[in-house]
Formats: sequence, C-alpha cells, structure tokens
Amino acid sequence: MSSRRFIRLAAAGTVAVALCSLAAMSAQAVEPVAKKPKAQPVTIYLTRHGETMLNALERVQGWSDSPLTDEGREVAEHLGAGLAEAGIDFDAAYSADMVRHWETVSLALDEVGYRGEAVRDERLREISFGKYEGGDGLEMWNEIAVELGYAHVGELFADPEFDMGTALDAMARLNEGSGLKAETSDEVADRALAALEEIAAGQSKKGGDVLVVSSGITIMAALEALGADLSEVTAGIENGAVSELVYRGGEWTVRTVNDLSYVEAGSD
Repeated sequence: MSSRRFIRLAAAGTVAVALCSLAAMSAQAVEPVAKKPKAQPVTIYLTRHGETMLNALERVQGWSDSPLTDEGREVAEHLGAGLAEAGIDFDAAYSADMVRHWETVSLALDEVGYRGEAVRDERLREISFGKYEGGDGLEMWNEIAVELGYAHVGELFADPEFDMGTALDAMARLNEGSGLKAETSDEVADRALAALEEIAAGQSKKGGDVLVVSSGITIMAALEALGADLSEVTAGIENGAVSELVYRGGEWTVRTVNDLSYVEAGSD
C-alpha cells in the first residue's frame, strides 16, 4: 500500500471516530434533564404575643420577660380558636425564645390541634431597650422625646411626622456608655427578616402555612422593611394581632397587617 493511500485511509478513520464521538455527545445532550420542583408559596401568620404582666404595668419589656396575664392567655386561646375556625392547618410553627412568646404559641397551637412543638428562635424576640428594660415606659418615652427636640412625650406622639424608627434610634443613642445592649430599628429588622427568610425558604419546597409569634416593635420593623403600609397602626401592633405574609420564589407580599379578626372570631 502506498504511503499516500495509507494517509488518506488514516485520515478517513480519524474523521469517522470524531463523527461517532460527536454523535454520542449529541445523544447525551438531548437526554431529558430532571426539572427541579417549583418552590411553593408559604404563608406566614406573624403574630404578637398576648398581654403580659409587664404590659399591664406599663413597664418596658424588650429582652426582659414576664408571663401572660389571664387576659393574655385568653387572647392566645381565642387566636387559636379563630385560626381553627378559619380552617388553617399549620405545617410548622415558630416563636421567639421568651416565656410570653412560648405561652402564646403553645396555647394557640393547642386550639388548632397542632401536633408537636413550636421552634424557638431568639432572632424573633423584641428589641432590646438596654438600660430602660423593666423601667417605667412613660419615663423612657419622655427621655426619647427630649432627645429628639420635643418638650415631652405627648408632643412627640402628637407630631404627624412621628417615626418609630427614628425614636428607637434615639433610644439606642441614649444607651451609649451604659454598658448594656440596646438595638437600633435596623438591627431589629435585619435579624427578624433573616429569621423569616430562613423559615419561609425552608418551607418553600412543600409550601404551606406557618405560625410565627414575635413582639410588637419587631413585627413593625419587619413589616416596614418589607414595604408594608403602617399608617393605620397608630397604637402599635395589638396583642394577638396577625400580619399575613406570603413568600413565593424569594419574594414577599404583605397581605394583611395588625388583623384581630381571628381573635374576635375565636372569642364568639
């Protein structure tokens, strides 16, 4: 065989091998790829705890704690009864790590027949008021008012431009040098949203309804960060009130804010 003919045959064989390889690669490329299941919507019922002893005494209650009053326990039970009446069957439940949150979530879950216990998460607790913890609430708000240039707390709250975040940041400034932890509104919003994101994302594979019990200012900070309209929440989040949040594909929708209809329905 001539060397020229040998070269032609060798080249032809190389081309054939390459074509076979390309065909095999093409066959592999067209094999169907398993689709990832779509994330399912998660509805979070973000709820404030029932009334506590420190609430009733009008004392500052952030990282300090106290048990529910009789009225607070009733509200928690009515909340659960109202949720059950609405046909809500929770797939998961969470609460802040303090007594008032745990009592509230436990009483509510008993009413809806939830099996198991809620998961405690300290990121859902109330803002820390530092040196004001356990003190007279009016005294703290008067000091905040003066820090912001008002004569007294009445003038502060009467201002139509009153902003809770600004007031809380002033509280944090007043704590400087105290050696005690006091949080800004942004710090509270960041930790609360981190907890809610983790809860919702973890539940999104199968979707469902989740009860989350937190505290008033923490709830307001989270709602504001999510773009909720809080113009009607002039007296803060009510005990047992629900704010309904929907998480879908990494995006949040605030459906309701400060809703007492479940408590009211459960009290009938």
